[in-house]
Amino acid sequence: MPTVAPPEELVRELEVLVRAHHPLLLFETVEEERLRSCLGYVADRVGLPLFTWDGVRGLEMQTPDGGRPPGTHEPEKALAFIEDANLEALFFLPDFPELEGPTATARVKRIYRRYFQHRGQVVLSGPAVRLPPSLEPLFTLVDLPAPSVEAYHGFVQELIRALAKELPVQVALSPEDATVLFQALHGLTLSEVEKIISRAVVEDGRLDRRDLETILAAKRKVIERSGLLEYFPHDQRLRDVAGLARLKEWLRKRHGAFADAARARDFGLTPPKGLLLIGVQGCGKSLCAKAVAAEWRLPLLRLDPGRLYEKYFGESERNLRRAIGLAESMAPVVLWIDEIEKAVGTGEGSADGGTSQRILGSFLAWLQEKRESVFVIATANDISNLPPELLRKGRFDEIFFVDLPSGGTREEIFAVHLAKRNRRADDFDLAALAAASDGFSGAEIEQAVVSALYDAFERDDGSLTTDDVLRELATTRPLSVTMAERIQSLRGWALERCVPAD
Repeated sequence: MPTVAPPEELVRELEVLVRAHHPLLLFETVEEERLRSCLGYVADRVGLPLFTWDGVRGLEMQTPDGGRPPGTHEPEKALAFIEDANLEALFFLPDFPELEGPTATARVKRIYRRYFQHRGQVVLSGPAVRLPPSLEPLFTLVDLPAPSVEAYHGFVQELIRALAKELPVQVALSPEDATVLFQALHGLTLSEVEKIISRAVVEDGRLDRRDLETILAAKRKVIERSGLLEYFPHDQRLRDVAGLARLKEWLRKRHGAFADAARARDFGLTPPKGLLLIGVQGCGKSLCAKAVAAEWRLPLLRLDPGRLYEKYFGESERNLRRAIGLAESMAPVVLWIDEIEKAVGTGEGSADGGTSQRILGSFLAWLQEKRESVFVIATANDISNLPPELLRKGRFDEIFFVDLPSGGTREEIFAVHLAKRNRRADDFDLAALAAASDGFSGAEIEQAVVSALYDAFERDDGSLTTDDVLRELATTRPLSVTMAERIQSLRGWALERCVPAD
């Protein structure tokens, strides 16, 4: 694999931790090779030997002669050697078995006390390292930042030069294409980039704009592998969302500041962080999140709060950090948090050991301080379960209320759903349909059209008429009727607290 210079800010941080006698470090990452290279760089800078461990060779000094203490392929003996040797050295233990059991725990505590007296350091890494509660406070958690665009550029250049020694390679990228391609690589590990670029070049001997789809497909797999986020394809546009005129105008004005954050800051603006959509179920909150991502030509990641919660103490907060880290590594991106009240709702705080409150605190701190271009769209249906801290001004750029659609908007919704099903809106009495669907949500209108289509499909002529849809509307009791008191209460609450989306 081609080498890439480690991020200078990480090198400086690790140098400080060595000089400050932080004996135990933890990296939650799958990029073992890049971290190994970075530690080697730091070891040279501070003048310390570097030992690396694996389950076959044990501890091995990273020098030309590569000295190996015997028997250290067994984790317990590796820890015993590190404790007894008491060396001013860096020990890198990637994917080290969990430090469970009294012997391992005791050894790590003794290593901490001994190595705190000098510059020696033990570094653990892995995608999800679980530490016993008694050891967690002893470890310093360090982030391995994603490679910069410049680092990806240098890596790909080196890789293509290496491939060109074995087969003819043609690079057909304009400066604009190159910018798009390297932005698309953001969030992938260097080993993943190596596999993608190598395959693209070997397949046709070219690297061009067509390979962008391959890169995006690889990013989708990375997201799916995490088990925390879902990737949504661009299948909607803002023009597919009827109504919501104020919300659309708000988004239009802020797109430029989000897309060019550096220019916005120079101008004195803080790039937009995100918005909270509160409203009646089925009125377009989720559809709007999808449409914004498509309109701004950004990936859309969905966080289902139910995926965060684990039974072990601290694991839910760790899942949130992993989800946020993954979203940041994919930046620029839209992060859609669906039904956010399920993650931070006050109704569960007294029964979950305070996990909801800890997740809320972590989320709000990130939202306030985030630096990566992650635009957050959070949706909520149950305002009674939303904590006041989430609604305070400054948390989100704006809070919008999405109400039941007006008559004109209902006409637009019927036109959109009829067109999606290969029907001409001009062939229907949209005014009559809008009048008959007073109190219906957008989702309920769509379902009325779909149900009418089933009836038409069963008939011999197969035609769909206004009367078919009207019959379906007449037999439907919308949410505004079955939950009238709750919706009225929601409207009253939103009147003084939210901006109308339409």
